[in-house]
Amino acid sequence: SHLQGMFNRTIRLLEAGIEPVYVFDDQPPELKKQELAKRYLKRKDTTNDLNTTIETGDLEGIEKYSKRTVKVTKQHNEDCKRLLRLMGVPTIKAPCEAEAQSAALCKSDKVFAVASENMDTLTFGVPRFLHHLMDPSSKKISVMEFDVSKVLEELRLTMDQFIDLCILSGCDYCDNIKGRAIREA
Repeated sequence: SHLQGMFNRTIRLLEAGIEPVYVFDDQPPELKKQELAKRYLKRKDTTNDLNTTIETGDLEGIEKYSKRTVKVTKQHNEDCKRLLRLMGVPTIKAPCEAEAQSAALCKSDKVFAVASENMDTLTFGVPRFLHHLMDPSSKKISVMEFDVSKVLEELRLTMDQFIDLCILSGCDYCDNIKGRAIREA
């Protein structure tokens, strides 16, 4: 299913005249290890919830928890890279975080914008950010385009202040301030 999803999304982009470049993560930084451990425990709890819903026959619960237990493996990524190469679509292996590498490509005008569902991408100083571009067409969610310089101007913040705000709101590297910040669901 991971190949079918990648194929369909990529074809949709190509048909729309968008020439995608996919950037894949390498090893996560040490700062992120604690967050990844939390996610592992959460996925383990969700797997237990899935098993319970399977026993009760709750189809809605099974669908909900099944989506939350999906773990992208190294093999999934290798399969996708091979498919993309066969389609003639460039792939890049980031030295660490894909979001940081993608932002660097955009800042150097090698790509027009970065499309991601990970809002942490904004903290790497990406000039143009697209949210929901990669959603399945069946979701019918509008793509959101952010011109970060305009966002900073409207908020009257410097980039450093904006990064601090993002960190306070919660990110992959530290917990948010309980009761004082929002967290992306």
